[in-house]
Amino acid sequence: MKAFRFLKDKWFYISLIIMVLVVIAVFEFTFTRLDKFTRHGKEFLVPDMVGMNYDDAEELYKDEFTFILLDSIYVKGFPEGAVYQQNPAPGAKVKNGRNIYIIRTSIAPEVVAMPNLRNLSLRQAMVSLNIAGLKVDKLEFVDYFARNAIVEQKIKDEVIEPREDVVKGSAITLVVGLGTGNKNTILPDLVGVSVTEVKNVINNASLNIGTEIFIDNDEVEHLYVSRMDPEFAPDAKVPLGSLVNVWYRSDSNFDFKWYNNEKLRRDSIVEAWRLKKYSADTIRYVIDSFDFILKNRSFSYDSLERIKDKEMVFRVKDTASVEINFDFSDFENNDYEIDTTYFYDE
Repeated sequence: MKAFRFLKDKWFYISLIIMVLVVIAVFEFTFTRLDKFTRHGKEFLVPDMVGMNYDDAEELYKDEFTFILLDSIYVKGFPEGAVYQQNPAPGAKVKNGRNIYIIRTSIAPEVVAMPNLRNLSLRQAMVSLNIAGLKVDKLEFVDYFARNAIVEQKIKDEVIEPREDVVKGSAITLVVGLGTGNKNTILPDLVGVSVTEVKNVINNASLNIGTEIFIDNDEVEHLYVSRMDPEFAPDAKVPLGSLVNVWYRSDSNFDFKWYNNEKLRRDSIVEAWRLKKYSADTIRYVIDSFDFILKNRSFSYDSLERIKDKEMVFRVKDTASVEINFDFSDFENNDYEIDTTYFYDE
């Protein structure tokens, strides 16, 4: 039959042999590579880690296995922080890099005695808490004759008696007296304060920290307050216990060192001029000038932004109504404006 005539053609058989050889070669190559990739024959025996300290076990076997901690449980009589269960079980044969699932015993937190803060001043109470390894959660102000005196100490809504055991690092709510007089407090200038210190500064001012907004994503040690609400103003006062919202930026994007230097320069000039008996209007003019610049500068590391910032000049809105008695030799010009190149000389 013509349909099977190719069976008599020798090239058909030659092609068939070549195809078979190619298929065999492909399979041989594939399985050889797969065998190497899966480390066939290279197996590890899972050691018995039960009873070992979890951190020690992870450090010892980190090159052979990947540790996954599933849970921490309390087991009476078992060492704290030790491996309690493991999967795969000891003696199992596994390949390098195999996940080892661990359940360890919990580590009991350190316990400290609650100090007696009642009738201490707010500042003294904060120092006592710090010494005891505790921290302030928030301030609650109540009617009491002594301003900033501690009336009660609580964890959340429960009163904690002196010498009662509490977990080290617990946040303590301080119930504080409002006093009988003025119930306002001075608002501190928080811009440039580190994220680790800002709450302490706010609490020391008899205020509470409100919303914290992180503009930049960076490590804690690089974050500082770049904005606050209410905004700081000289002699600004707010009710005791008020919330202060803060925004954080990274010191890699905002030149906090330069900003703080400018604030120090402002305060130094103001203090020097007060000693020279300059008028209140003159000193206020200097403060307003600096504050205008501090508020409107970008404090960027970018060279073009810095040039733009240095061109900012504060102008008196109504010079006719303000008596200016500057010693203009202190400045680079003699007009009713402050040339900011004076402030920003490197």
